[in-house]
Amino acid sequence: MIYDVIIIGAGPAGMSAGIYLCRKKLSALILSEDVGGQMARSWDIENFIGYHLISGADLTEKFKEHLASYDCLTLKSGQKIQNIKKQKKTFIVQNSNKENFEAKTIIIATGKNPKILGAVNEDKFRGRGLTYCATCDAPLFNNKKVAVIGDGNAALGATYQLTKIASKIYLMIAGPKFRNDLDKILKENTLSSDRVEVIYNSQVIKINGDKVVAGLEYRDIKTKKVEKLELQGIFVEIGSVPAVSFAQSLVKLNKSGEIIIDKANMTSMAGIFAAGDVSDVVEKQVIIAAGEGAKAAISVAKYLSSHKL
Repeated sequence: MIYDVIIIGAGPAGMSAGIYLCRKKLSALILSEDVGGQMARSWDIENFIGYHLISGADLTEKFKEHLASYDCLTLKSGQKIQNIKKQKKTFIVQNSNKENFEAKTIIIATGKNPKILGAVNEDKFRGRGLTYCATCDAPLFNNKKVAVIGDGNAALGATYQLTKIASKIYLMIAGPKFRNDLDKILKENTLSSDRVEVIYNSQVIKINGDKVVAGLEYRDIKTKKVEKLELQGIFVEIGSVPAVSFAQSLVKLNKSGEIIIDKANMTSMAGIFAAGDVSDVVEKQVIIAAGEGAKAAISVAKYLSSHKL
């Protein structure tokens, strides 16, 4: 089957695009590793119109329910996309199982992936006490000692969540002091907890343990001395990168690795559109991603109506 559109990614941008495509009576296929993306991993969302406060997981369910009310769209999760190939008039999207899916147009809405720490044994303990999502996994560390690694608002947010769960939280930052661009209220609320201890000038170099995390080793950047901590959980919050490796040979990226789009969400490749955090849209928010997904879908409909495909 040749779809009108294949959407890659099922976060707020991808699901919003799917809804708008169905409203245009276009056939669409969503291919995604998971459903909800970064939205599903968010703790509390206070900036999505219509909800004073809603968890990321609950808002994801609302999106899924809305999406399921349309029959013009197929959602396939558990799909890791390997590449996109340009045909004469269509595109072939191939997953890691070498399955091919064909469409006239593409919307890339894959968001971002967390940066890895680069410490010894990081791969070994991923999912075994080491996590990149406090929202997903914080409840598993009730009354345990944990470390949060990172110096941005995401690290502060993860630490704040954990003050209500963990018995001790080491907040490990690389610099000699906090950055000046942090959310002042979040910083104040986080550091007011007597469960939080900040370790400055720290570079985590190794994760220790047997089958699960039992501690870590870090180097003091200033003194070069290596120290050890005994703990049961590690939360890596050092930023994220656009999930676009499968398409970087087809579309132009900016210096941050984001897909460059025009005001109609078109990329440098005609027929491929992008929406949400994977694109170079200035702000990265759930409500903006959803709006960008809707805009991309409307642009796709206009594109299909004006081209012989």
